[in-house]
Amino acid sequence: MQVRGVIFDFDGTLLDSVDLRVTAWKKAFQSFGVEVPEDMIRPMIGYPGVDLAKKFVNNPLDVEMLQEDYFLRNIESAKFFQDVIPTLSKLKARGIKTAVVTSTRRMVIQKFSIPVDHVVTIDDVSHGKPDSEPYEKALKMMGISAEECIVVGDIENDLIPAKKIRCTAVLVKHGRKISSSYADYEIENIAEILDIIDHLSGKNSR
Repeated sequence: MQVRGVIFDFDGTLLDSVDLRVTAWKKAFQSFGVEVPEDMIRPMIGYPGVDLAKKFVNNPLDVEMLQEDYFLRNIESAKFFQDVIPTLSKLKARGIKTAVVTSTRRMVIQKFSIPVDHVVTIDDVSHGKPDSEPYEKALKMMGISAEECIVVGDIENDLIPAKKIRCTAVLVKHGRKISSSYADYEIENIAEILDIIDHLSGKNSR
């Protein structure tokens, strides 16, 4: 198999931002008089914001926008995982195309300098993950087929649409005790994606 492209999720995959997102959602819900436990919010980080909010309130867009406002005001605390930038540089050196597909709003993504070829946000599609539309849009922008692409995410919402369109699905754990039946591979950190590419292409080492 020749890997010509890699699509990454953003929150929790490239950006160490889940704790900040959980806090932002809790504060947003509280502002509308709703208490939502952290353990109910955390597994849903990465869902389209409106979809997450509508599970708990009748005004999901208002809550999502308040959450985004809190997130943006505290955005300096969200950093890329340590191996992200070096790995993206190595992928570029190999001639492998890269994209970010995220349920995050474009106004948030624009606050970050992400060294990838393409970005697809929730604002760029009619249906967010787990619908396959965002990935199909990214593949078209990259000019590659699904069979030539690896998708890397930290929740099943990232992997389900990847499998639906026959991309190779990779779950990145970042130290969490998680697993997924939708994952073709499970890795601890982003740098390990290079080993998977070598394995799929028949190489034994980087």
